[in-house]
Amino acid sequence: MLSVPSADLRTAIVGAGPCGLALARGLWLNSAQAAVFERNGGPSPRGFGFLLLGNGCDALRSLGLRPGESLGHRIDAVQILNLDGAVLAEYSLPEAVAVTRSQLVNALLEGAPKQLVRFGHQFDRFEWDGEMATAACFSNGLRHEADVFVAADGVRSQCRQALGATSRLRSGQVKEIVACVRLPTVDKELGGCFRKVLHPTEGLAVGLVPLGDGHVIWFVQFDSQQFPTPWMGEVGSFLDRHLAEFPEFVRDVVIVSDLSRAHLWHTVDEDLPNCWSHGNVVLAGDAAHPLLPFTSQGVNMALEDAVVLSRLLLESSGRDALIARFQEYERLRRPDVLRCLEAGRGMARDFMSPGQARFQIPVAA
Repeated sequence: MLSVPSADLRTAIVGAGPCGLALARGLWLNSAQAAVFERNGGPSPRGFGFLLLGNGCDALRSLGLRPGESLGHRIDAVQILNLDGAVLAEYSLPEAVAVTRSQLVNALLEGAPKQLVRFGHQFDRFEWDGEMATAACFSNGLRHEADVFVAADGVRSQCRQALGATSRLRSGQVKEIVACVRLPTVDKELGGCFRKVLHPTEGLAVGLVPLGDGHVIWFVQFDSQQFPTPWMGEVGSFLDRHLAEFPEFVRDVVIVSDLSRAHLWHTVDEDLPNCWSHGNVVLAGDAAHPLLPFTSQGVNMALEDAVVLSRLLLESSGRDALIARFQEYERLRRPDVLRCLEAGRGMARDFMSPGQARFQIPVAA
């Protein structure tokens, strides 16, 4: 837990994903005022789970949680396989945990004040008094006044657009199909191993991540220039056609999955915004820096953002000190985020080109 003085600042957080909830937890654990506003009518159904790496686990421990013990399933190694099932490369993961989205959200909300998260609030705009926002307004007609506003509303952040924070947004060339299936025998066989099978000459791969509770998350990554992106109703035939050469254990997992519940992720390749804050409004998580999925760092970087921001807000002497605090936040976070951004782009280039470089570990440390 954080051990810094409590602040009197009222903080409004837009977005109830892991970043927003982690920030709220860091604040209310230290008796600071926080409210979270989520556009969905309930907990987000999007996303099945996350791979927490060492930095994300450290962030959660600072919030009083125990990843790998009471939270999630330990992942000890990554294996890269060829189409025959032979191991091309194997890497140990000193600290990694596979966790479902619902497990992580519930853990972050453990002990939370009532009405911390307010659902059904689609952000519309900020009200301003000079350079400072005075209220967040929502499409349901409600408004909320606060001293600090944190935009944690994801890749296509409406708050970021409202700030006019410029960045260059591109659609990622590599797309993903992700699903979760209950297969206790496969989950047990994988144990603590994240297994990824690569096509030798094409931009196509399948990954399997055990959750330790009988479930397995699987994903298919594909180069959308080599393989036209299917509509959701075409996902089954797309997988049948393009995974025909993959090992039987891969196809067996996909075949028994309910593809109506699968997600087709249109990844985003975005430069960092020119500035992460304006006045008393600050960007965090994917709203500040969406990362390509190859890094497995999206949620981990978001959790780190939340811990750093909560510390700086708790140390702040008042609203007038926020600009300096937000500049410090960006100074601390931008180098690590930029490193992961460039690592993800390098991994994407390797994935779309044949050669041994494609056998690198599919996470950015």
